[in-house]
Amino acid sequence: MNSIIPDKICLVKKYLSLFVLNYIRFFAKLQLKKIHFLQKKKHKQLDIVGITGSAGKSSTLLACQSVFPKNIKVKTNNGCNSESGLPLSFLDLKINDYNPISWLKILILAPIKYLTNWKSYDVLILEMGIDSASWPKNMDYLLSIVKPNIGIFLNVSSVHMMCFDSLDQIATEKSKLVNQAKVAIINPHDKLVIKYTTNQNIINLDPTNIKFKNFFLPPVYDIGFGAALSLAKLFNIPQKQAIENIQNNFSLPPSRSSILKGVKDTTIIDSSYNSSPLACQELLKFLSTFKTKKIAILGDMRELGKSTPFEHRRIYEIATKSADIIISVGPQTKKYFGSKSQKFTYWWQAVNYLQDTIKGSETILIKGSQNTIYLEELIKTILSDPKDSSKLCRQSPWWLKTKEKFKNENQSSTL
Repeated sequence: MNSIIPDKICLVKKYLSLFVLNYIRFFAKLQLKKIHFLQKKKHKQLDIVGITGSAGKSSTLLACQSVFPKNIKVKTNNGCNSESGLPLSFLDLKINDYNPISWLKILILAPIKYLTNWKSYDVLILEMGIDSASWPKNMDYLLSIVKPNIGIFLNVSSVHMMCFDSLDQIATEKSKLVNQAKVAIINPHDKLVIKYTTNQNIINLDPTNIKFKNFFLPPVYDIGFGAALSLAKLFNIPQKQAIENIQNNFSLPPSRSSILKGVKDTTIIDSSYNSSPLACQELLKFLSTFKTKKIAILGDMRELGKSTPFEHRRIYEIATKSADIIISVGPQTKKYFGSKSQKFTYWWQAVNYLQDTIKGSETILIKGSQNTIYLEELIKTILSDPKDSSKLCRQSPWWLKTKEKFKNENQSSTL
């Protein structure tokens, strides 16, 4: 009898979730039709660019957005790439606190936004992320909302592997975006991207090293700039002008390889927003290019499924060749990293060791996955200027409250 009640509760939650998703999808599709209509009234076409891949979607979106001149009106979904985030972005709505009251507000605001929002755009640039091969967390669901006429396919790795059977299944699912598009911009250096792209109208992007006056970026960003320059060609933007547009307009999102000044004249490479095997590997290669003493602070890489042991051991081996000191945070790195790593379960446990380890002028890479790892909070303890904490990811009141609660619960449980 006791087991029946939780089952019923789960079933109710499932159907409520599907109702909410269908509800916001309905109004998002209406809003999209309205944007198409407003463009037709101006005798213009609405172009929709969809971006998918296992890593680099957000930076590619920003690069693509920055390539356009000011006279072309561009809208992006700004990282809201899920089955709920994508449709809400069309309505200019975003949910941060996933409680029933917040969802109720969304249900009320969705029709109001549809009736009052009459903004028009020339180009929509959308991240389209998937967590599973099953509806509604798959590409078919996202394509039931919007069908981009230009698709960008970056790469395939074991991110979200826990919800897939193989890398081939991930590639099959992601490739649906570019295969239904009129034009596919693909990364020819990724074998799975090549294998599963069947679209005949293909543009191969080439990673492009673009220099900036005010900051420098690791090579991992080059693929995004290559995609942006390929996109510029489709809009007849000359390459020289496209590069200038990127140099003038591109800026880094918080904690995606940002360079910050640390205590004792250290250099911090803040990539604490998230982590995946491919991105972590590239950042470790970037770290190895510095001539100073190098510290790698690496958190768990989440949602890797059965590839979790292999990928963590592989990253550890790369780290031993790229860094002089390795500090790991999280149960997976604690389990699968070797003896050359100083291991901690939570970020606050690593603070004293890190502060004692820093002697001066080191280069420090910080990279870890979202949720429970929160390495941005570790960075706060070694910033030269505490005010730079505003440049870190997840600093909204809701996130700070969530992290404080997580810390309080787990501090007491480990005492």
